[in-house]
Amino acid sequence: MPKISVIVAVYAAEKYLKCCLESLLRQTFQDFEIILIDDGSKDGSARICDEFVAKDSRIKVVHKENGGVASARQCGLDNAVGDFVIHVDPDDWIEPEMFEEMLQKAIDDSSDMVVCDFMKHENHNKEILSQKPKSLESHNVMCEFFQNLHGSCCNKLVKRCLFEKYNIKFPLDMVVWEDLFVCILLTLHNIRISYIPKAYYHYMCSVNENSIVNAVSRRKLNSMLSFVRYFEALEDFDKTLLNRRKIDIKRLAFMMKGMTKNEFYGFVPDVNELFIAKFDGFKKLDSLIRFALLYSWPLSRLILFIWQRKRFLFKSL
Repeated sequence: MPKISVIVAVYAAEKYLKCCLESLLRQTFQDFEIILIDDGSKDGSARICDEFVAKDSRIKVVHKENGGVASARQCGLDNAVGDFVIHVDPDDWIEPEMFEEMLQKAIDDSSDMVVCDFMKHENHNKEILSQKPKSLESHNVMCEFFQNLHGSCCNKLVKRCLFEKYNIKFPLDMVVWEDLFVCILLTLHNIRISYIPKAYYHYMCSVNENSIVNAVSRRKLNSMLSFVRYFEALEDFDKTLLNRRKIDIKRLAFMMKGMTKNEFYGFVPDVNELFIAKFDGFKKLDSLIRFALLYSWPLSRLILFIWQRKRFLFKSL
């Protein structure tokens, strides 16, 4: 049995998939399997998956109907046989030493989860984002997932047996925050966590236009609401941890075109009256900006300046 199962949930990623898979095959550690989940891609992703399966016996592919990223991640987990699992997104890539050094850290510390930093690439700029927890105690790490730690499964090597032991599965109704959801469920339990201060993972921000993460939609909004409502329903759970996530939901709902005040209030029932009043004002200002962009370029520049000032104030809500 391989030591590591690498799960790649693939959807409409033909432009980036080869680069991703080649970075996996360049690993200095070789005892792993790669599970490609083709989630009903309509482009050439399925063909690329099949090509790599023919190249290397450690790679296998599952072609399935489109069910979303959570469905694809869970399918990969169901087919994994490695001692540890890690996810890699098809539009990202990793450093050659990632698997070897993270696995060694897990062995040295007898860890259930090993976390590393990642490199964020956006608009030709690079930035190392430290993922060092303030404390490696699992409850404290769980709390930090609600605050400043990234909830991705891609920079975390996790013992596969934990998913079976605690009956943890990816939520099929979530199209965003599904990985954060799983990371929080894992750290709700008393697991042993280690950290490596190295950016092995390269996160290519916003390169895949097919990603729902980059879209504003009711499906994405409903996913966020499912996340919040799940943890609100847990007994003895600190509900104040959810405040930041609720603000994210408010902002997304505000950005949605065609949403009325009553609809907005229905999606976010705990919003205060001040926010509702500002919502009305922002919507009117948004309409004014659209008119100005069409009919008056100098005026639009002025209004855009005012709008940016308003959005700054909006962040404080």
